[in-house]
Amino acid sequence: MAKEARISRIITVENITLQLEAPLAWQDIIAQTAPEEEPDLPDPRDMREQIIAELIDLLLPAEVIQHQGRLYTDLIFRERRAPTGLGHGIAVPHVRSEHVRDIAIGFGRTDYPIDWESPDGEPVDLFFIMVAPTYDDTIYNRLWPKMASILQYEQTRQALREAEKPGEIIAIIKSAEM
Repeated sequence: MAKEARISRIITVENITLQLEAPLAWQDIIAQTAPEEEPDLPDPRDMREQIIAELIDLLLPAEVIQHQGRLYTDLIFRERRAPTGLGHGIAVPHVRSEHVRDIAIGFGRTDYPIDWESPDGEPVDLFFIMVAPTYDDTIYNRLWPKMASILQYEQTRQALREAEKPGEIIAIIKSAEM
C-alpha cells in the first residue's frame, strides 16, 4: 500500500502586499513552519497531485486562499498543460487564480525525489509554490524571474537541501538575493 507524501521542511508566507516602487525582500514575505513528520513514499501516479495539495495546505495560514479545492484544480490544470519542473531537482508549481486574494509563496522539500517531467529528467526534491490573483500580472511577473534567478545556482540549491531549520531557508534566500 502506498503511503502519503509528506514534505519534510516547509516555509509558508503570510498575507503580503507588495508595492511596485519598493518591493519587499524575499525574507520579508516568507513566514515559517516546520512539521516534524517524516516523508513517506507515495503512489507514483499521485505524487505530483499530493505534493501540490500539501503545498496549498502550507499557504492556508496566510489566509489568501478563497477556495482551496478550486485553487488545487487550477494548479493541476496548469501542471498538466506544462509541467513546472525547472531542472536541477526543482519544481515551481505556480498559477494566477481567481481563488486567491493576494500573492503567496511557499517552500517544501522531500527526502524522496519524484519525477516532475523536468527538462533535464532529474527527479525533484525542492518545491516552491507561487499563487497570485488573476489581476496581479505585474508583481507575479517580477517574482517569477527572481525565483528562477535565485534557484539557478548549485550552491543555493545545495544549501536548501542541507538546511535543517526553516529559518535557515530564509537566510539562504536572503543571501542568494544579494
